[in-house]
Amino acid sequence: MPKGGGWQTACAFCGDPQSDVLRFDQSRDHRSPVLSPVSTPSAAPKSKKQVAADARRAALLHHTRQLMLEHGPHHVSLAEVLRLAGGSKATVVKYFGDREGLIAAAVRETAQEAMDDLGPAPEAASLQDRLAHMLAGILRFYLKPDSLAVYRGIIATGGKDGGVGEAFLKSGHRQVVERIAQSLEQWKGCGIRPDLPVMEAAEQLSHAVRSGHYEAVLLAGPSMAPDEEAIDRKARAVAHLFLHGAAI
Repeated sequence: MPKGGGWQTACAFCGDPQSDVLRFDQSRDHRSPVLSPVSTPSAAPKSKKQVAADARRAALLHHTRQLMLEHGPHHVSLAEVLRLAGGSKATVVKYFGDREGLIAAAVRETAQEAMDDLGPAPEAASLQDRLAHMLAGILRFYLKPDSLAVYRGIIATGGKDGGVGEAFLKSGHRQVVERIAQSLEQWKGCGIRPDLPVMEAAEQLSHAVRSGHYEAVLLAGPSMAPDEEAIDRKARAVAHLFLHGAAI
């Protein structure tokens, strides 16, 4: 083990040791390095009861997302969700706590799908290409009909339905920002300066990649939606500006 208790591994870009790529939690047993992401053992086979419970939970989320898409989040009622998905209010309380918890879970599922769709960047990709790859996936999340419907609904209610706004902030936007921040932290010393405040930088990147295309679709509708080439071009431009700046 290196001096100081930290585990080190080679940076993916420059080959220098980077203790933040493979982190060691000194509060745990010294034989247990903490990897990111943490691997988990294979789960035991689910019982029929658990399979049925998972199916009911998935149905509740599916119909909540559909109602948000069709009518906006402020018009999502538990009665309508339960009519479509089955179950009772006790089911919602058990899995989500309340209506706001259900909407938060639906937003989180949308964000997680976008993160899962990112996939890994090519192994030989440069830092700029990796950042652009991630930003393109994040722009796709914000352009998803679910995300647009939630944001429009929040604006339409003038913030009166605070639970929905908080759900989108915490379960959608903040999850995306944290994903960017984690990557920036991992890339420190390999093109990202070590003293960069990653959460602040991640917030700025999330806003920069949304400027233009997202605003056009949000305000003018799906006819303004960019194609895949335009999304990738926007992500590359933001990544280049972030890494190289505008100074001569």
